[in-house]
Amino acid sequence: MNDHHNNVPLQLECTLYFEKNPYAYETIEGLALRLGREPSDLSPIVQHLVSLDIIEALGEGDSAIYHYNQPKIASEVDLSWEQV
Repeated sequence: MNDHHNNVPLQLECTLYFEKNPYAYETIEGLALRLGREPSDLSPIVQHLVSLDIIEALGEGDSAIYHYNQPKIASEVDLSWEQV
């Protein structure tokens, strides 16, 4: 399962899990248990999501812990260009 384009449903499943559980910290094994998936199927997907900055890895290898990387939201929007 190295082709990430064929694994979009699994990418979405992982992303939605972390988005709906923003304070979750999971290992690959823990995530596999929660999603009912095989760790070997999730590992490349999780690494891809880390490379996209969707989730963050704490540590390395089998002991790495992953959590949601909440997007930064601007609290103020500069609308000065709209002023006449």
